[in-house]
Amino acid sequence: MPPRAIVLNLDQLSRRCLGCYGHEWIETPNLDRLAARGVVFDHCFASPAEEPPFGDMASRWIEQLKREGISVRWLSEADEVSVHDAEELNKTSLAQLVHQAEQALVELSQEPVAPWLLWLESRGIGWPGLAASQFVELYADELDDVAADLIDLREIEVMYAALLTQFDHFLGCLLASIDRLFGDAPPVLIVMAQHGQAVGEGEILAPFANRASESSSDIETFRDELVHSPLLIAGAASDLLGSRRLELVTPADVLPTLSDWFGIEFTPLAHRDERSLLPLLRNNECVPRSELYLRDHEGGAAVRTGEFFFIQREYAAQSDEDDSFGWLFLKPEDVWELNDVAAQYPEQVTLLRTAIQSWLNAQNLKTY
Repeated sequence: MPPRAIVLNLDQLSRRCLGCYGHEWIETPNLDRLAARGVVFDHCFASPAEEPPFGDMASRWIEQLKREGISVRWLSEADEVSVHDAEELNKTSLAQLVHQAEQALVELSQEPVAPWLLWLESRGIGWPGLAASQFVELYADELDDVAADLIDLREIEVMYAALLTQFDHFLGCLLASIDRLFGDAPPVLIVMAQHGQAVGEGEILAPFANRASESSSDIETFRDELVHSPLLIAGAASDLLGSRRLELVTPADVLPTLSDWFGIEFTPLAHRDERSLLPLLRNNECVPRSELYLRDHEGGAAVRTGEFFFIQREYAAQSDEDDSFGWLFLKPEDVWELNDVAAQYPEQVTLLRTAIQSWLNAQNLKTY
C-alpha cells in the first residue's frame, strides 16, 4: 500500500474543550473516535510567532513533495458564513471545505498505487460566531444554576461548545467518507492546530485566585490556553490505538513526520528543530526534547521544559541588575500559571534565561 495522508490544519482550537483532553461535558464524539484510533499528544506547544511562518514552511515543503512525485491536493476554507438553522449548515465554509475534501478523496481513491497527500486549511470552529440552533440547543441546561457573577463567562463557554460540536459534526462527515472509501486501510489522518484558544477559562478562576499574569501584560501571549494546542494522529501505527504521548512536540513537527512517512528526506532550516514524530508513533526508541522555545510578535520569549515554564520579563533583557528576570511556573501542576515560583528557584531561572538568550542568539534574533 503506498503512503497516503490527510491533514486538517486549523488556525486555532481550544485543547481544553476536547473530551480526549479531559473535558467532561462538551460533545465531540468524532474527535473522541479519532483519538481512540490513534495517538494523542498531550504536550504540543505552538509559538505565538514563528519565523518563518508555518504556512510558508508548509508551502515550500509541499512543493518538495510534488517534485518527489507525491500527488498533493491543498484545499483552503473560504470566508465564513453564519448560520442559524440546520437547513443552512451546508452553507458554512467548513461544510464546503469538507465537501471539497470528499470529492478529492473520491478521485484519490481511484489511484490505488500512487502516494498522495490531502492538506486541508481551516480557521477552526469559527469563533467568535453562532452555531446552528440544533447545536446550541444541546447546551441549554448548562446555564442552569450558574452563579450570577459567572453567568456571562458561562454563556461564552456554551457558545464555544455549540460551535465545537458543530465542527465535530463535519469532522464526522469526513471520517465517514474515509471509512467508506478506504475501509480497513485508511490513510494517516492528522488533526492539528497552530494555536490554542482562550474561552474565558482563566477569567473564571480570577474571583478565586490572584493570577500572576495580572501583574503584567507581556505574559498574556504565553498563557497556556493560547500556546498549548491539540495534536491527534491516527493511522500511522495499529498497535498504539488510543494511546497518549507526553513528549514535548510542536505543530511544525508534522512536516518532518510526513516526510518520514513518505520516505523523503526533510531538511530543516539551520535555526529550527523540527523532528519526526514517527518514532513516537511506532513506539521506537528516540531522544525526546528537553525544552521548547516560544516567541511572540512583540519579541517576547519563553521556554517550556517537562517541569517548568519560564517567561522572560520584558525589561530583563535590557538589564542584569534586577533579580526579577521573569515568571517561573511548575508544570504540569500549575495549569493556569497562578503561582510564580521564580523566587523559590533562582538557579533554575538563571539557567532557563541563559538558555533563551543562547537560543535567540543562534537565530540572530533579539528580544524586546
